Amino acid sequence: MTRLEEVKIKLERVRKFMDGKGLSGMLIKKQPNFSWITAGGLNMVGIATEMGVTSVLVTKDNCYLIANKIEAPRMKDEEIDGLGFEVVSHEWYENRELEIVKKIAGEKVGCDSPIPGLIHVEGEFNELRYELTESEIERYLYLGEKLSRALESVLLFTKPGDVEAEIAGRISAELWKYRIDPTGFMVAADDRARLYRHPIPTMKKVERLVMVSVNARYKGLITTVTRMVHFGEPPKQLMKQYEENVEIECIMISRTKIGEKMNLPVLAAIEEYKKRGYHDEWKLHHQGGPMGYYARDIRVTPDCQQIVRKNQAFCWNPTISGTKSEDGFIVTESGLLMITKPFVFPRLELKVNGVHFIRPGMLIL
Repeated sequence: MTRLEEVKIKLERVRKFMDGKGLSGMLIKKQPNFSWITAGGLNMVGIATEMGVTSVLVTKDNCYLIANKIEAPRMKDEEIDGLGFEVVSHEWYENRELEIVKKIAGEKVGCDSPIPGLIHVEGEFNELRYELTESEIERYLYLGEKLSRALESVLLFTKPGDVEAEIAGRISAELWKYRIDPTGFMVAADDRARLYRHPIPTMKKVERLVMVSVNARYKGLITTVTRMVHFGEPPKQLMKQYEENVEIECIMISRTKIGEKMNLPVLAAIEEYKKRGYHDEWKLHHQGGPMGYYARDIRVTPDCQQIVRKNQAFCWNPTISGTKSEDGFIVTESGLLMITKPFVFPRLELKVNGVHFIRPGMLIL
């Protein structure tokens, strides 16, 4: 599937959405949605901002890229070339976007951001992204392999005395070789893995254990992954807890099925926590959910009523104080596709609810 073919599929979804809402146009401003509609284009300058520097306007018959004259040349040459978008530019010192939108599309224009004068439809619009195209699946698998290899290869050479922030920096260097943005890090040395569910990297030195979680983005798509390393023989209770944590994640993955409610894996996990003696540990951290152009489109709660879509990406992240298990996957009609998976880490093989899993073990150095 070419980028143009992918864009055409997305435009059909947007126009069907517009018809259902009675909209004359749809303005797309946020970075994740821009990457989605342009099949991997980037409308960002700063990596840490959600709002893009250019916008896409879809009407019933045409599609436009609205940009100031700083951004327009690069966008035209590097992000939307050959995709059929008409570029409409304005002076950088003039705030003319809304005027341009109204002139082209009229008064009933939807928007993925709360802009005065436009109709805010973000919640429902976001669901158009949930079912991945063939090309998006290919990009996701590429991202997953590069991320898994980068993370595991760095951890393979990590040693006691390394600083949490240094480990994050080494992983970042590996990812940037492939133009992959590291968008989030949690690096926990020793007790920080037990004390905090979101241990952002500090200057703490590793002594016996390190747990690393990474969010990474490629052409807009984001996946997450967690790996653990122990220096020297780990306590038997820690290994038992880690392996049970992995089993809980596998149960959640096996219960993620097209057409069924997203809360079923979470409810199954809660029962497993209790059965294994971990009781209220699930209350100390969200359990994950669907992902795509955000690290999580939804944080699935026990009462979530959303339905799992065909070719939808997920990442469950069950945690027990001191351990975590987390790999992304895609639910397809022919079975599960793991986005991230072990490459150089030890492998745990499990069969859960009839599904065969190859999962990462804890690396012991």
